[in-house]
Amino acid sequence: MLFSNVTEIKKFLPIGVGNDFGRLKPHIENAEKKYIKTLLGTAMYEELEEFYDSEYPVEPTEVQQATKALLEKVQHSLIHLAYFSGFDFLNVQVSDTGFQRIESERTKGLFHYQEDNLKKYFSDSGYNGLDDVLVFLEENIAFFTEFKAEENYTVLKQSFLPTVKVVENIPFNLHGSRLTFLALKPMVAYVEDTEIRKTLGETIYAEVKAELVKDAPASKVTALLPYIRKPLIYLASALFMEETGATLDDKGLFFEKTDPTYRGQNLKGPSTEQRIAAMIARNRKIGLDYLEALKAELVENWEEYSGQTGSLFRRD
Repeated sequence: MLFSNVTEIKKFLPIGVGNDFGRLKPHIENAEKKYIKTLLGTAMYEELEEFYDSEYPVEPTEVQQATKALLEKVQHSLIHLAYFSGFDFLNVQVSDTGFQRIESERTKGLFHYQEDNLKKYFSDSGYNGLDDVLVFLEENIAFFTEFKAEENYTVLKQSFLPTVKVVENIPFNLHGSRLTFLALKPMVAYVEDTEIRKTLGETIYAEVKAELVKDAPASKVTALLPYIRKPLIYLASALFMEETGATLDDKGLFFEKTDPTYRGQNLKGPSTEQRIAAMIARNRKIGLDYLEALKAELVENWEEYSGQTGSLFRRD
């Protein structure tokens, strides 16, 4: 575990010294399992835990300095998510007669709106903290090369949408969120394997994919990429909103995507159903318009892209 006492928690959250760490511990453990291990992978989490349990050297190496900085970012996110996930239970006491709200003559519980605001604060701070962790790993990957093999590494060399920066340069605003970027991966893969692959044809698709992993892709591929990326992100985002019932602003969906109870009627997204439906229709319309632009580009420059004579409509 990445916390062992209240004093360590106070570095990231101004709680009173009278708080019982034993009462917080189960919620910290739950948050580690649900968020931190899911994000970092078990191997990297265990390395970070081993570093936490070790004595920090007087003259640390660059790797140790980077690991300490990573640990602090993870701890910041972890304690906020622990309070978020354990919020309801921490506000009650359990006796032989069941659950009671914690109140006394001297202390009163929060109003409902205050509870909502506080829980949102813990949620936003925790998820934003995880985004900071992913950005830090992305920018300091030389010290954490093992993370390149993890599913949640945010540089996808073989993808048409390899990084958040590429997506935002389309332009398509992800607000810099790596969590949103990762949550979109299944939808991007689906649209890529269906609409994009079908439109490009196997020959061009394979060539573009092969060039993507190069430091300097061929000029005809870089010229084609904007035509591919625009329909891809808009169609994928429409599919994402359709499946989840929430907008791209809900970073928590990255962790809830495998929980069937989080979808459908039980999902409380930040937007009304009508607004989400309108956004789905809008993004799908934009995506299909961009797909037509991709087809037009292929028609106009078919021989250059395919290396074949003839027509787009006579191909593999």
